[in-house]
Amino acid sequence: MKKILFVCLVVLTACHSKPKTPFQVVKSTKIKDGVKLDVQVKSRISKQEMIDIACYIKSDSSDYKNLQVDYILPGNNYENKGGISVYATAAYHDQAVVNPADTVKDNDNDLLSFEFIGFTAVQAKELLAMNPKELTGKHLIGKFIDDATKTITIICEDKQEDNQLYILELDAVGNVVSAIAPMEVTSKGIKKMVVSQQGDYMVLKDSILTLYSSTDYDKPFRSIKQVL
Repeated sequence: MKKILFVCLVVLTACHSKPKTPFQVVKSTKIKDGVKLDVQVKSRISKQEMIDIACYIKSDSSDYKNLQVDYILPGNNYENKGGISVYATAAYHDQAVVNPADTVKDNDNDLLSFEFIGFTAVQAKELLAMNPKELTGKHLIGKFIDDATKTITIICEDKQEDNQLYILELDAVGNVVSAIAPMEVTSKGIKKMVVSQQGDYMVLKDSILTLYSSTDYDKPFRSIKQVL
């Protein structure tokens, strides 16, 4: 009998032990009867890993009727004018309100909603494996998955054309939707890749690709890190 009771207690508290998957709460915002948390993870983790993290957080936030957990990947910057890119979102709603989106159960048997906003790890791996014919003979510099636009940006260099850079943008099925030979300029020690006549440009530094709009020249619009 004691052994059975011990097993039951382990099952009931298992979800409340800290998940093995590393995560960090980077921002908290009040919402109606609850809170929204931005949680940064190091890579494109699985749906179950994110549910386990949400369950753990909920066990420590039981006073809230509504809890929304937005998962973000490295490379996001809260100074970005275009906001951050959410990878996936999980939400616990007021149990007194019937919500048809609540179709997932956590380890505590509590219902929540879950949605991938960006690409899963499997989808990202397939994207990164794409090698369009436009890359032939060129040196690859980096591939950057944009979960906000559902595209992948590929930067390469042609050694036979005085190291001319090329920037390709592919959609989710591998079609090239944009191909640009950017003009390279250096301003205040920063190397910029100008990608439009209006002056929109990109900066690649420390494996983070940052986009700038000509309408707000010195403030980043969106940033993307090479993350699988």
